[in-house]
Amino acid sequence: MRKVAIALLAALILSGCTSGQEQVDDGWLIVRPAALPPTQNILNPGRGFYDGANIDLWHPDANGYAYVRNERGLTLAYADATYLPVDRALTEDEVGQLQAGFDLVRKTGLKLILRFRYSENGDTDWSVIAADLDLLAPLIRKNADVIAVLQAGFLGRWGEWHCWEATEVCHDGATEKAYVLDQLLDALAGTDVPVAVRYPADKARYLGDIYSTGDEDVPPPPKPVSGFAEDAGLRARIAHHNDCFLSSADDVGTYPNEPPERLEEWRGFVYAENEYLPYGGESCAPADEDDPARSAGENALAEMERAHVDYLNADYHPEMLDGWKRDGVYDEIAARLGYRLVVEEAAWTAPSAREGWKFRLTVRNDGFGRLKRKYDAILVLAQEEVTKELPLNFDLRQVAPGERLTFTAEGLAAPPAGAWRLGLALRDPALPDRAEYAIRFANRIEYDGVNWLGVLEATTP
Repeated sequence: MRKVAIALLAALILSGCTSGQEQVDDGWLIVRPAALPPTQNILNPGRGFYDGANIDLWHPDANGYAYVRNERGLTLAYADATYLPVDRALTEDEVGQLQAGFDLVRKTGLKLILRFRYSENGDTDWSVIAADLDLLAPLIRKNADVIAVLQAGFLGRWGEWHCWEATEVCHDGATEKAYVLDQLLDALAGTDVPVAVRYPADKARYLGDIYSTGDEDVPPPPKPVSGFAEDAGLRARIAHHNDCFLSSADDVGTYPNEPPERLEEWRGFVYAENEYLPYGGESCAPADEDDPARSAGENALAEMERAHVDYLNADYHPEMLDGWKRDGVYDEIAARLGYRLVVEEAAWTAPSAREGWKFRLTVRNDGFGRLKRKYDAILVLAQEEVTKELPLNFDLRQVAPGERLTFTAEGLAAPPAGAWRLGLALRDPALPDRAEYAIRFANRIEYDGVNWLGVLEATTP
């Protein structure tokens, strides 16, 4: 068996899967795999630039959907063409059409940034909106496994909850907004999919933190959420999205600015909440019209770090995206959107049937944000046709941007004697059998849904 272990280790080293193992005095075998280049993007779920042009749930096209993942190298998509009928409510048959689109999203290995809306010019009669919400709620619930974030939608131009320059029927009142949020949050109850709103003051009004109608000066923001939904409850189920990120001083009305000091207070509130809530959107201008330097080069990187940006539109605004490419920061932005987990060290002790064994993992996060959903951490041991899996109580959400943490598991059951290939799988609990939805570390290691780290050699007791 010792020869098998040496052969497996040699194969791993020769293939570039690990930077080597080292026996140390206290009995730990240590692996320190080399990190991938900091500008190399990784096809990981729930983060990154998203496709804003190729997904239409009404007309699912296998080639177009596959193009997003296989050719563009993106895992997120916004169904831009999926407008709802303006002149009538949906039918059951049309809901079935949408389900076929979701089925293809799942088959392709994508997740959606989903927003239902009616028109670029307004929305529709309230009776239509209410009826559509009733029909779509079960569809949303059924497909929550492939929804990364549900943007509130339904109301206003582009479903962005505003009636600025609307030329058709348009609703943007607090009562209507509360109704939509009630329905969507109820549809997603029991899932970890958040509902994102366009304007942070709307969240505060919904939760009763402020009582402004929006027609007068807005009060200061409330205390930001400081934990995930299992601890912070409803507040951590309502996230933010920004469809004019870095586009003006107040991101084109995203943040209240009357009185003037409110702008930075509300921006700071959103950025603090984004520590735990998924956040992203798009720009809507070639640059920050009030301060072009703010949206360029290193300044844009610094703002994304502060904002904890998880996702951005890969197609809009094209001039701002081109500016990032000219400034030499586009590849770094692509690599750092959301989480970027790097194994600094993995270590384990030699197992025995009598004493079991220990496993230790040190991870740093080079991304703008942290992992916002809890993934199942599974130690995988493989030997020829035999695979053993050991669930770990490792919550990788704890690794904040720019920080590192060490996780340790003790008392692990020893496998039968022999050399076992050892890896760590980080699986989406909603799609545990799909490697496309698992997380890859940003290291030079072999990955096939499992991050392979080295060889564990079990001895006969």
